Amino acid sequence: MADDLGDDWWSEEPAGEEKAEAQVESLTENEVHSPLKAQGHRDRKKRPHQETKKQISQAKKDESHNAHPDGEPKKKKRRKKKKMSEHLADAALKPGTSEDLMALLHKQYQGKLSAIEMQELQLSDKSFLPSNSTSAPLSSYLKSCIPKWNNLVKKTKPVKPNACLLLLVTASAKRAVDLNRQGSEFKGQCVSAKLFAKHLKIQEQIKLLNKNGAHFAVGTPNRISALIQTDGVKVEETFYVILDWNWRDVKLRRMVDMPEVRQDLLELLRKHIIPATRNSEKLRIGLF
Repeated sequence: MADDLGDDWWSEEPAGEEKAEAQVESLTENEVHSPLKAQGHRDRKKRPHQETKKQISQAKKDESHNAHPDGEPKKKKRRKKKKMSEHLADAALKPGTSEDLMALLHKQYQGKLSAIEMQELQLSDKSFLPSNSTSAPLSSYLKSCIPKWNNLVKKTKPVKPNACLLLLVTASAKRAVDLNRQGSEFKGQCVSAKLFAKHLKIQEQIKLLNKNGAHFAVGTPNRISALIQTDGVKVEETFYVILDWNWRDVKLRRMVDMPEVRQDLLELLRKHIIPATRNSEKLRIGLF
């Protein structure tokens, strides 16, 4: 059937285009902008949380301000740790005893040495001189402990090479010089030796000791150990080892309170002095 020329055929649109246009027109304004509104909804959810944090922070500041009328928060005081010198000042400054020395050796080597080696560090009371319980001066203490010193000096003149009849062990070169002077009344007319690093080089000390030993020798643990290891000093010829145990420096530290000196001292005792004491009835240890 032919088209009617009277119809407005040019105004008609295909059915597909009509459907697409209808779908676009059916979209509401809310549906078109829904993604943006959804994002805004999430933003609104975050805002109360952020505001809550600000409110809590402000509340804390208000509390702090109210607690301190001046507006300055009270600072927490840090507890200061006591220095070693303060601990030592608080402690009772009692003279050392042989029990103190044995306890220190046990504490130092417990778990590091075998049971047999720990047993070999033990000494009987016969191995010790009386301790300086009255804090007497050096000469007075030595005179009371070694009353036959002058006779020993006479019998041993000249002293055997590399022999030191009395070894006085202290913490430093300066202290060694002081002790050598303080002991002048006790030692009398005898051969003395200074065994520390600042006096002579170790090679020079070995040469001197090879020619002539000493009745009275004062030195530091490290240098005395080095001389014993190189046969500069034959500890089996020694009669007395005196430890400068009770002296304290300006910081109130004893020789055994100084880590580097304590280690050298305990190694000197463990490796040389205690074995020689156990093997000899004449060698005895004193704590000055």
